[in-house]
Amino acid sequence: MLVKHQQGFSLISIVLSIIIMSAALLIVTTSLVPRSQHNAELMYSTKASELGAAVMDEIVGRQFDQNSGPNGGLPVCGSTINPCTKPIDLGPDKKANEDKTTRTLYNDVDDFNGLSGSVKDVLGNDLAGIYPNFSISIEVFYDANLDGEPDAISGNRKRIVVDVVDPSGQHYVFSVIRGNF
Repeated sequence: MLVKHQQGFSLISIVLSIIIMSAALLIVTTSLVPRSQHNAELMYSTKASELGAAVMDEIVGRQFDQNSGPNGGLPVCGSTINPCTKPIDLGPDKKANEDKTTRTLYNDVDDFNGLSGSVKDVLGNDLAGIYPNFSISIEVFYDANLDGEPDAISGNRKRIVVDVVDPSGQHYVFSVIRGNF
């Protein structure tokens, strides 16, 4: 008579394989978590740079000053006959300041000085759906000696600083000089 041997796995080998597979899965998972956090940071920085560039393009596309011409700045402001806006008066013009719902009245770069809060397009439409929990703040000041500090007198250069804050609180600062030419 032939004796049949049973083939299969013992309980000990099954439990041991489950432990080994769990350890391997744990190692793979813990190595992927930091990578996913890095991907979120990368997405935030990409969106912040996109937003900063768009806001900066909108501002730089405006004329240098309320008193300079729209076509390449001619006639330029800065003479005694046609002075530039005083440093303490930088900001939205009276009419633009009264109607804060739209930025279409912002005709020169210093009108954006002090603008902050949620993200809006050139017409004032809220872009929170595209840039959720992002915010911006804008500072415009005369910087004749290019030291990054506001000057107390009018000059032929305005520094525009756009600070974009992403949902994690990281700041992305963009700066450009707009000349009076």
